[in-house]
Amino acid sequence: MQYHDASLLKTAAREDQWPVSDLPEIIFAGRSNAGKSSLINALVNRKNLAYAGSTPGKTRLLNFFSVDQKVVFTDAPGYGYATSDKAAAASFSRLIDPYFHHRPQLKALVLVLDARREPGKDDIAMIEYARDAHLAVVIAATKADKLSRGAMANQKFKIAKALQVTPQSIYPVDSLKKTGLDEVWTRLNEIISQRF
Repeated sequence: MQYHDASLLKTAAREDQWPVSDLPEIIFAGRSNAGKSSLINALVNRKNLAYAGSTPGKTRLLNFFSVDQKVVFTDAPGYGYATSDKAAAASFSRLIDPYFHHRPQLKALVLVLDARREPGKDDIAMIEYARDAHLAVVIAATKADKLSRGAMANQKFKIAKALQVTPQSIYPVDSLKKTGLDEVWTRLNEIISQRF
């Protein structure tokens, strides 16, 4: 893998707890069962860097990971389960909204989707967050090994239509078999190399 030296930088429940850093940041967000933690772990070639809880949607914090001292991956709480409850949805919004709008080094959103499912209203809302904050968007379609090549192509079309993006911005990945990760890294490196 291109990157390997990864460590937890900070865990934050509020804006005043964000780490002091000038590194570019990329936030990872997705439904609680989409495979977000597994994707982060696979991208940095670590097994347990990002925590995949046994209770979906349990984490209510932003976790900041320093990766090779070149970029920070920000792991957002999984949504879907959380946003089905009004109080939890409000808490999620209070955590995410300031980060999207008050963090100048935030450069991109990696939206993590289960390749077998079409995007839901929470996924669409997350894309809108990113667009409003003028972020680059990378869509990682996980569990791609569960679909045939033809089915995956069809899903990419459906996902692209639902999210109003091009199929080329969707990257099928399999965190267990480590397929598709180099393509994601290539795109992330392009984003990281751009000036603020």
